[in-house]
Amino acid sequence: MMPELPEVETIKNYLKRFVVGKRILNFENLNKKQIKVSENDVVGKKILDIERMGKILIIKLSGNKNLTAHLKMSGQFLYFPRNLEKRDLKYARAIFKLNKGYLVFNDVRKFGWLRVGNEEIQKLGIEPFSKKFNIKNLEEIFKQTKRPIKLVLMDQRKIAGIGNIYANEALFLAKINPQKPANKLTKSEIKRLKNSIIKILKRALKYEGTSSRFYLKPDQTKGHYQEKFLVYQKTSKDCPRCGKKIKKIILGGRSTFYCPFCQK
Repeated sequence: MMPELPEVETIKNYLKRFVVGKRILNFENLNKKQIKVSENDVVGKKILDIERMGKILIIKLSGNKNLTAHLKMSGQFLYFPRNLEKRDLKYARAIFKLNKGYLVFNDVRKFGWLRVGNEEIQKLGIEPFSKKFNIKNLEEIFKQTKRPIKLVLMDQRKIAGIGNIYANEALFLAKINPQKPANKLTKSEIKRLKNSIIKILKRALKYEGTSSRFYLKPDQTKGHYQEKFLVYQKTSKDCPRCGKKIKKIILGGRSTFYCPFCQK
């Protein structure tokens, strides 16, 4: 499962605590295909801030330099306050030696990336926690397509940060069938969906994201939202609202979980 807004926001918050204000003393690029960053780009630079846009992390450095990173399926940013052990580096793709500690970019499956610049950010849609995430803008997005609403929610060019987990959860909370064409949603459904998205994302943030196989926080501990799922991965379990059985279908190539009785 790819880290979504709550996971990346949690990583951002931890990194702000651990690495902001520290200086990069050395940099090792261990996979030049994934990591489009050189020593000249970062060595000697101070980490000024960590930001997030959608599922992308932004590392702001002194000298007006930005790094952007996408974790994809298995990327991790881990902070080690002391020396690195060999076991810490099995899946390391980039290592930042700081004036205090190390920041390591791990990636088992090698789909993630780290690069200089912010071109990818320009392609992203509206942020769920921004003022642009309002009924008017959502109506405009939804009326332009008859694609299933779940697929529209997951389209990063439309709305940035929502993936499979939280699209399932938000649609359940909003009582909307994930297969419903986006342009068929009523204004009241759109309002309900907007509020449900915010509520689910905030709840997932409270539990610091969903840990499955790969997601870890920078302190190497797990998130806990997987213990609070409403419908995600709950095939044939009782619906927490009506008691009927949760159904699983494949939509756009992704597993989709919903209650056929509650979600219309």
